[in-house]
Amino acid sequence: MLAKALVIAMAADLARSDYAKPTLIRGRSREWLIACRWGPEGEYLSIATAGPIAEPFAAAAPPALAPVYSLFGVLVSESETQATSTFLLVRQPPGAIELAGTFFPADGYAVLRHHGDIHLACKARYSHSCGWQDGREVRKDIPDPAPSSAEAMSWHIDASRRDWIGEFIPGQMPRARVAIRAAG
Repeated sequence: MLAKALVIAMAADLARSDYAKPTLIRGRSREWLIACRWGPEGEYLSIATAGPIAEPFAAAAPPALAPVYSLFGVLVSESETQATSTFLLVRQPPGAIELAGTFFPADGYAVLRHHGDIHLACKARYSHSCGWQDGREVRKDIPDPAPSSAEAMSWHIDASRRDWIGEFIPGQMPRARVAIRAAG
């Protein structure tokens, strides 16, 4: 069954590529993500970067993960038979939505797959300018970036759920706490 609400930590392989030619990979990294799905019908998804992964094969996320930059998506399709939910990433968040971290405008999509565990595949590209408002960083969309702009690139993200103390999936006990209770 597809989770309509969740907050999970994910270990992600992130490839950064050229804005105009997304197949041209310029660098790779491993980062922690926090994925949140919410809304009356589970129609919203935020994907926040939360820092580099220090251990090569981290089984659990650090307890103090916090969102840094947040992508925002709106549900476009869902398949119970394929156990997938697909979200369209947006360059402007809907009016009253408030995100943790700094909103990161992007075009693209994200797919949540519920095959045994939760996995995320995301393809995005962005171009933005950076600034400050009321003491907070703000990023605004630039619809037609200059060639080779430092603030324009594409991302390829593949991520898998990891145990995390901050996890929340209604109706499920977090896996990290299950292990503690089973041992005690």
